[in-house]
Amino acid sequence: MGRDAEEVSPPVSSSELEQEDDDDCYLSDQEDDALEESVLQVLEDEHNEDCHWSSSSVITRESLLAAQREDLRKVMELLGLKEHHARTLLIHYRWDVERIFELLDQKGRERLFSAAGVPLQCTNNAGLPSSTEVTCNVCYEDVPPSAASEMDCGHNYCNDCWTEYFIVKINEGQSRRVRCMAPKCNAICDESVIRKLVTAKRPDIAERFERFLLESYIEDNDTVKWCPSIPNCGNAIRVKGDIYCEVECTCGCQFCFNCSLQAHSPCSCMMWELWIKKCRDESETVNWITVNTKPCPKCHKPVEKNGGCNLVACICGQAFW
Repeated sequence: MGRDAEEVSPPVSSSELEQEDDDDCYLSDQEDDALEESVLQVLEDEHNEDCHWSSSSVITRESLLAAQREDLRKVMELLGLKEHHARTLLIHYRWDVERIFELLDQKGRERLFSAAGVPLQCTNNAGLPSSTEVTCNVCYEDVPPSAASEMDCGHNYCNDCWTEYFIVKINEGQSRRVRCMAPKCNAICDESVIRKLVTAKRPDIAERFERFLLESYIEDNDTVKWCPSIPNCGNAIRVKGDIYCEVECTCGCQFCFNCSLQAHSPCSCMMWELWIKKCRDESETVNWITVNTKPCPKCHKPVEKNGGCNLVACICGQAFW
């Protein structure tokens, strides 16, 4: 019996196969340019993500107060706060105005204020009779209202107790955040009350309090640092952006903003600190060798005399006194 005829495709030559491969792999000039642009764009985007930018500015002692008041004004206007409450917020959040605004949206006003020690509701005792005496819960003395002071948190003590308390805190270096002396009260005391009471008894301590408040803009600020020049020029440097950068003061001092050491790029701060430690240790070793050894006159290696007479022998065989 005959078999059904099968349709057989004609053989494909090698030249035709090569032509098909060329058709599959070939890109037009326009497609090639588009591919090149897309690759370059990806590389540029990755490069921009890896780049860190920063800018610096110098703050002199004369402009320090103006820089501080500018940040205070922003917080006071946005949150409707008094100056000392705005300062309390800024000190707690390291003078980072943008972070305060972000936390306000994330946590809300109540949690934001509570964490910083700002009372949510300020008391107002203007309606109290002037003849009502106040019992101080520290000394247990009854004093007239004029001889007592009440903080925004509502705690009221006599001015003598407040004054002594404030002086102790300022001497302890806590003047930037003096908490109410009531037990378990987290509120920060009104700086105007502190200023008034301390000035009346200890003007020198009050002057120190004012200086601490002013320098808080630098001491408690992650984006501002004193210039480490010697002798100190009194300027500070403020950086916006990446803090891992090198800055230059108007006095000519160049330093790393992150570690406050001399400019050390491209070394990292940790590597530079290890290098300084190594140099310091080697310097101490050299000093000890200089004091406790004597160079061999032949090979010039240091030789230590560890006992016996003054005649010593080097490992090279040379004996000398």
